[in-house]
Amino acid sequence: VVVEHRALGAYLARAATAYPDAAGTSLAHTSVSFDLTVTCLYTPLVAGGRVHLAELPDAIGAARPTFLKGTPSHLRLLDTLPDEVSPSGTLVLGGEALRGEMLAGWRAAHPGATVINAYGPTEATVNVMEFRIEPGELLADGPVPIGRAFPYARVYLLDSGLRPVRPGARGELYLAGEGLARGYLGLPGQTSHRFVADPFGPAGSRMYRTGDLARLRPDGLIEYLGRVDD
Repeated sequence: VVVEHRALGAYLARAATAYPDAAGTSLAHTSVSFDLTVTCLYTPLVAGGRVHLAELPDAIGAARPTFLKGTPSHLRLLDTLPDEVSPSGTLVLGGEALRGEMLAGWRAAHPGATVINAYGPTEATVNVMEFRIEPGELLADGPVPIGRAFPYARVYLLDSGLRPVRPGARGELYLAGEGLARGYLGLPGQTSHRFVADPFGPAGSRMYRTGDLARLRPDGLIEYLGRVDD
């Protein structure tokens, strides 16, 4: 995936403001080839923070991070490790569908931390939407919403004819805006199939067909429902 510098710049500029705990200590525990690492590696560097590079079990005994990003699957590992490995400030989760019951144990053990459920494919530069769960906020079992779009992103829920679906109806997620990647390196056919003309944006703009299904809830939040090909 060819991501332009301006797309990464837009993401990091927002992240540095949206994640103030990244100005402390971030624990970067995933491979640099995984776009999840962009958040926990570069956000602290543009926010004046510091980065500790270590796998989660190897962080035992080090200074406790204030900021960490992982996948929902990492919650099971964090639950087995000492509290000093989990962030004291903000935990960002992404890359997989998140359910409220998956978070219950970790939140009970770390009631002072903010949890953010982030959504976005690499083709839209890391993440373009998120839902924030503040300390003490009740969270029901079941799917956790993926929230609302970032200010520089456009999110559409469309049917097979590229028409907007009604609120509450299932539609495919299409993403557009400043964070959109250029395409797939050396794969013009695949690029043209997934990056299509955006009929709702400025002339000449494109949108990315994610293959993800979602719906707009009555509270204005978007909820992930699965894949088109499931």
